[in-house]
Amino acid sequence: MSENEKQESKFAPSNWKDKLGGSANILKITTGSAWRYISRLIGVLLLGITVNIIFFIFLQDKIDFQFGKGGLGSLLAIAAIGFLFLIFPAAYFFVGHKHALQSVIYYIGNHFKKGIFEYFIDKLFDFANKKPAIKAQLENDKTDDFFSTTVPEYVEKLENMNGTLKRVFKKFTGNIDILGLFSSARNELGGSLSLDNLKNYVSEKAAEKVPIPMLSKPSWAWTIAVMFVNILFFATCLIFLA
Repeated sequence: MSENEKQESKFAPSNWKDKLGGSANILKITTGSAWRYISRLIGVLLLGITVNIIFFIFLQDKIDFQFGKGGLGSLLAIAAIGFLFLIFPAAYFFVGHKHALQSVIYYIGNHFKKGIFEYFIDKLFDFANKKPAIKAQLENDKTDDFFSTTVPEYVEKLENMNGTLKRVFKKFTGNIDILGLFSSARNELGGSLSLDNLKNYVSEKAAEKVPIPMLSKPSWAWTIAVMFVNILFFATCLIFLA
């Protein structure tokens, strides 16, 4: 076997059995993440919309009365409707998104912490092997260019990663020197550097460095805060729309 063939075998894509196992793991991550994200986001948004519909029912007579007065009264009525059906639903959507993303981070951090980094490396090499010039770097033992140029460029864009997993990965690596881990892997693995060894090394080291707060349960504080403000607004309307 030639030197080029040896090098290619080190960084060649995983065989079908490994890909099947990896795909099953990623399917668990993506489906579990999607369910948690969508269910939390829709749950908070529906809660907010329902609450404001109920508030509107209680305020409807007062709003109709203000419309009947015209002038400033109409403006107050329009403002009340705008807050009930535009401003507060938007606020619930924002805090729902925040809570949903925290739920996904908590889920992955406690069940697939290493898996998210393995997924990242698989996507990195999928990207590399689809680019003839980049693939040639690996085939011809040009790992200097690969590690110094290709990896930083890919980390910057993460262009072929799932959208939700990309956001989670960015959260996890906000305080992790992921490029430094690649450099350490290259130095420590030396002649045993390969796709599998690189994946194991970087994934394990990165998983150990995920900040502890990322692994804590998501907080409902923002949702409760918006709900409190929403109730105060309703109480204010009861007084000033009378």
